[in-house]
Amino acid sequence: MTERAPYPNEQPVELNRTSLYLGLLMIFTIPALFVAGWLFVQTVLAYDAFGTPRPNQYFTPQREELPIISDRFEAKKQVDQFIGK
Repeated sequence: MTERAPYPNEQPVELNRTSLYLGLLMIFTIPALFVAGWLFVQTVLAYDAFGTPRPNQYFTPQREELPIISDRFEAKKQVDQFIGK
């Protein structure tokens, strides 16, 4: 006895696993997501999109110590000191 789908137009899960359409869709979709993520990181767009400093901007000749925030209530002031404002 097979299990009935809860809604009239919904297909059982077994059909999704054997569906050629869904298989082909996943064959192209999953690698495309990996390639897009790799390009996003390698083209340095990730630094611009999220506003994080590039690796050569962490330690400048003027500042060679770690920019660690020690007081959460004075965080804005400490960040401004680290940036040099």
